[in-house]
Amino acid sequence: MEAKQRLHLIFYRLRYKVQEWKLKLSQRYEDLDKKGRERLTIMVIPHTDRKTINFVISYKAISIFIGIMVILLVISAVNVLSHSGSIHQLTELNLTNKDFIRQSSKMKEEVNSLHETIQYYYERISNLYIKLGGDPSRVSKGMGGQAGQFLALQGTPQSDITDESFRIKEDIHNLKLSSELSEEIIKLIKKRKSIIRNTPSIWPTKGYVLFPFGKYISPVTGKEELNRGLDIGSFPGAEVIATAPGIVFDTGYSPATGYYVKLSHRFGWKTIYSNLDRIRVKKNEKLSKGDILGYVGKSPENPIYHLHYEVHVGTQALNPFSFLNQIQE
Repeated sequence: MEAKQRLHLIFYRLRYKVQEWKLKLSQRYEDLDKKGRERLTIMVIPHTDRKTINFVISYKAISIFIGIMVILLVISAVNVLSHSGSIHQLTELNLTNKDFIRQSSKMKEEVNSLHETIQYYYERISNLYIKLGGDPSRVSKGMGGQAGQFLALQGTPQSDITDESFRIKEDIHNLKLSSELSEEIIKLIKKRKSIIRNTPSIWPTKGYVLFPFGKYISPVTGKEELNRGLDIGSFPGAEVIATAPGIVFDTGYSPATGYYVKLSHRFGWKTIYSNLDRIRVKKNEKLSKGDILGYVGKSPENPIYHLHYEVHVGTQALNPFSFLNQIQE
């Protein structure tokens, strides 16, 4: 019961306070309303004989007028500040735009310089690829329909942007193609190097050309004969070396050729060394380029000390002089 009574007491006290505040506010409003209804007379007295002009206005009207003026001043101040801010933003945008134009011009110069460099290296790589026996159709790959689109857009307001965009796309395409061609060039060089390494390309012995490849007059028979190789004059016992890496597939002796050695090489090459005084290799023996296989001698049918050297591809004899010191690793 005590708690309930206490709550009732608090409720009545709050109710009394609210009524007291309402009464004070009502009294305050009546005072302001009464004061606002009071009138103020403004008299305009001219210096001539004209009639005096009287203006009667209430304090309430004056308060409303002053309030409207204050509101108008606040709105004007906000507009002025907003306009000043807009001008400042426009100034900053103008400066930013000038900086953007300057940076764009600089970037355009760098893009043009990069484009010329890429074109230079692309042309060099393409020419090297073709010279090494590459497929020319791979080099002539272009941008396709994009080039036609670029030409169609020339002369339009977007031509500058399109020009730069097309150049960048073309440079990316050429860089990718250059990378592919470079890999192909490396493969071709490795293959070419392997071919050169296994091609008979050095002199088999020290000396001079005694009888060339082809038809010649034999000093032994005095008749025109066909030389299927090269006769190299040298001193007795001069070293005879393998002109390319290979395997000894035959050795032997005959009165016409003396001792001889036959080597087989990669890519179908074969070399024959005859008119030897003696040999120092065996059948199926592997030889490297420059290994000694025998020594210069003479045969019963030809008393001149010399080396008879032949180069074959399959069954066809080639002029050995075309390879001597002409192909280098």
